Amino acid sequence: MRNRKNLPVAALRAFEAAARHGQLTAAAEELSVTHGAISRHVSHLEAFIGAPLFEGARNRPKLTAEGRVFGFALTAAFDQIEDAFRLVAKGDESILDVACLSTFAMRWLIPRLHDFAAKNPNYDVRLATDDRPPRTHIDVQILVLSPDVPIPENCSLLFPEQLGLIVAPSLVKGEANRIGSDEARMPRLETRTRPRVWREWSRLANHDGQVTATATRIFDHYHLTIEAALNGLGAAIAPWHLVSEEVACGRLVAPYGFLESDYRYVVKVQRPVRRKTTHFVEWLEEAIAAFPAPTP
Repeated sequence: MRNRKNLPVAALRAFEAAARHGQLTAAAEELSVTHGAISRHVSHLEAFIGAPLFEGARNRPKLTAEGRVFGFALTAAFDQIEDAFRLVAKGDESILDVACLSTFAMRWLIPRLHDFAAKNPNYDVRLATDDRPPRTHIDVQILVLSPDVPIPENCSLLFPEQLGLIVAPSLVKGEANRIGSDEARMPRLETRTRPRVWREWSRLANHDGQVTATATRIFDHYHLTIEAALNGLGAAIAPWHLVSEEVACGRLVAPYGFLESDYRYVVKVQRPVRRKTTHFVEWLEEAIAAFPAPTP
């Protein structure tokens, strides 16, 4: 392994910018240097590692296979370096990293973030919503806990989940308040991330064995399942906080209302004493307190 003091940092930075933009001219503009300087850095780096990084015409070069892999790795490395600078710099207090499930972000959090921004203009909220454990530092994380998981010490309860059967009004004949023969024949919409939700709801509503479906349609995420229900593709079981607006305006109907499940939403704070996390959690709790409860 080469000594790190011999790493051509300037050349690495130049190539990373060129690989990210796909052209040397854009990299030169970003780094405020000439096109020739970027070209020389790339040539130096190719000689240093012993492999070509670009190929093709000089005026329209393309990344080689090695260049694509190397460029991706460098971009990730520079991102980590920026994160490290941000974590130890004073400017870290202005950036608020929040993680939550993608459907919760899309259907509840993002529509309300403008209110947090208006009340706290000094913070830049950045969301991580890939439904996997975040790879970078997170200040606040909103989690869903299943019934068998106790609330950890560094978490506080936000609200208990409430589940209901939802369906487009076009699929319900009359003022139905129970599962009738027409509804029983509707396709059942399910979500891979919550495969047992129909069984959970049937237990809560005392409908075990009463709801049978002629077909089942499965979607990867809850927001897809809800969209399918909105478009009349079948009936779904969904949490109230994800469909409240659609139920309130009549785009969806919930014949049985909503029943409290054993799942809980909690907020986890990595560093409770920090002002930015305190401000966000306080705002979050206020927004939840103001959120309307489902109509019986």
